[in-house]
Amino acid sequence: MSIALLLKRALPGAKASINGHIDRGQRIAVAIQERFQISEPHQWQVKHMRWVLERWAEPLSSSTHYDYWRTARALASVLGRWPDWEPHLRGPWCRRGVGGRPAKIGRGKRQQTKLEL
Repeated sequence: MSIALLLKRALPGAKASINGHIDRGQRIAVAIQERFQISEPHQWQVKHMRWVLERWAEPLSSSTHYDYWRTARALASVLGRWPDWEPHLRGPWCRRGVGGRPAKIGRGKRQQTKLEL
């Protein structure tokens, strides 16, 4: 069964976030296929997902690493293995990384309108 079908059925939310999970899930599947020669997600074990998070996704930024952890969590949940895998998939990638769009700065105090005066 394809990653797209697994995740589309199970994930609620906006189309863009689901598509992001699908893209990351397909990259995870390719990495596991190349490293372990396992093509079916139902055959994955926790050691395969742990390898993805520890080794394969290591060079990525912390925010991207966090996104891959969220996708791994979604995949484990869809496969019905999250309760068993959860303690083994904990790591520094579980926390949202620093980055993204900076806070809005440089705005002065809001000027009062004539009605507020």
